[in-house]
Amino acid sequence: MRFLTAHLCHLEGMHASRYSAPAGETCSGRTHSGWTGLRAYFRLLPMLTLTVGCHGIIGSGEGPTGGPSPDGVPSLDAPNQAQPNQPGGPTGPPSTVGMLPPPPPGCDQEATPAAPLRRLTRWEYDNTVLDLLGDASQPGTGFIPEATHFGFDNSASGAVLSPVVVEQYESAAQALVARAKANLPALLNCDVVTQGEDACANQFIDSFFKRAYRRPLEASERQRLVDFYQVSKSSADFETAISMLVSVGVQSPKFLYRLEFGMPSPTQAGSVELSSWELASRISYLLIGSMPDTELLSAAEQGLLSTPQQLLGQAQRLLDSERGARVVQNFYRQWTHLDKVGELKRSAASFTDAIPGLLQRETETFVDQVIRKGDGQLATLLTAPFSFMNQELASYYGVDQPPMGDKFVRVELDPARYSGLLTHAGLMAQFAHDEQPSAVARGVFVREQLLCTELPSPPANVDATLPEPDPGATAREQLTQKTSAGPCNGCHAAINPLGFAFEHFDQLGRHRTTDGDLAINSSGELTGTDVDGPFVDHIGLAQQLSKSEMVRSCVVTNWFRYAHGREEAPSDNCTTQQLTQAFSQSGGNIKQLILSITQTRAFKYRGATMQGAQL
Repeated sequence: MRFLTAHLCHLEGMHASRYSAPAGETCSGRTHSGWTGLRAYFRLLPMLTLTVGCHGIIGSGEGPTGGPSPDGVPSLDAPNQAQPNQPGGPTGPPSTVGMLPPPPPGCDQEATPAAPLRRLTRWEYDNTVLDLLGDASQPGTGFIPEATHFGFDNSASGAVLSPVVVEQYESAAQALVARAKANLPALLNCDVVTQGEDACANQFIDSFFKRAYRRPLEASERQRLVDFYQVSKSSADFETAISMLVSVGVQSPKFLYRLEFGMPSPTQAGSVELSSWELASRISYLLIGSMPDTELLSAAEQGLLSTPQQLLGQAQRLLDSERGARVVQNFYRQWTHLDKVGELKRSAASFTDAIPGLLQRETETFVDQVIRKGDGQLATLLTAPFSFMNQELASYYGVDQPPMGDKFVRVELDPARYSGLLTHAGLMAQFAHDEQPSAVARGVFVREQLLCTELPSPPANVDATLPEPDPGATAREQLTQKTSAGPCNGCHAAINPLGFAFEHFDQLGRHRTTDGDLAINSSGELTGTDVDGPFVDHIGLAQQLSKSEMVRSCVVTNWFRYAHGREEAPSDNCTTQQLTQAFSQSGGNIKQLILSITQTRAFKYRGATMQGAQL
């Protein structure tokens, strides 16, 4: 790494005149006291916003006016680009799946909000390293976790860069480079004996960095990398020089950040249209949580991401691929707090060390099978009388005829007991105490996650101590007595009835018919929604929620936030209205909703001012 840092200032020389190095960090004197090269570059990121007003697109191959650049790469607006049913374009009738209704009047005059500068999350980093290098070691799992904002960890405001994180990037790069060097022939994909070292190195620079930076190299960038390779090779050897290039790539902000400069749009006031390369990255990280694949990069290079049908075709291809499961599962892993299930501890003997992992896998498999491979309907997600289990988990549930073996397969459940995602044992056990279920936690989950209701924090002086178990009273009766009077009643009147609907599920997440020796009352009334009314139990509640436009709107809001790494702004109203209308018209098809996001103005444009991440 000392050799690497000694050359990073040379490699990133175009920024040298902008960077004033602190003591101990000068490039000319080759002094490197731990904050050189990469660290200096990170500090330069705020300066990237200075170039946002430029008419050219950094690394896009597009000229100032959007026409062909000197490199000959066609722009998004080039008149000779391939169109549907033309050579190089998609064939067949255009699909309407995922297409949006026309925007409300006046929406084309509304400025797009500023796009945040987004750094790869740990999860995205691991996926990208896997797809770029074939390295499945998942070094990102050891990084400092991102802060969670509005329910998700991919918010730009939660990706605060610290010296510790930079050190972790450097350590991860060392390990990645060591493994890459051991597998250099496969990584190079070039016969050094017949083609020569320098020819293979030049080929590697073009192909590797195009994938790592998610765009072609600029001529000046490429020359610096070639120079760096030559210096590294003369100081060491060919294998080391290639390895150093890999290290440069995976530590560069151009790899670690999703940089979007775009181009000024003549039709969208206050908005900047993204380049084809930037759109490819947005599509890819939304739908597979990783860098664009070869086909998507090729489409970007050919200008085949300029029409709604072309964008939708690529989006559907990625979501339908096996890697599409990544994003669906990651979204619901965070939305349901599923990661916490893996940390569950219960004193019951049946809650073995293997059960938490199996519960996580059940929900991950279920959401993927319903959304990507099934009918995609929100109603199915909330009311399905089936799940996916192996023999051990089915036995834990008490399924009469469990499947045999370790493979997860579809299992039909008693429709009088089970109703979709909300009755998964993992969720029910998560929202419970060690010895008894928690109606409050379950009710809060429904209010906040399904209805997007903002609940106030409990009063500072409230006594939240659980009542001692009373064999003569149900948990519902004890909680009602504790929260029915005083300052607690206002919130608990809206929370408790929704939690009581799930009284048939114990602290292990399993169905029960009694609370101790006492009969269970799981009835209640849904209030403050568009589907208000009484329900008998969790089955009835799930059916009401599945018909709610408030729930559908909440689903749209959460997917919008996940896709954009930020909360919605007032100027996003047109986008969210279109998405909500399309989602409702589809009957609540979540897969179509995900695809529809790629058709929105907020997805294809960004504001004329770029928001910087906290560095």
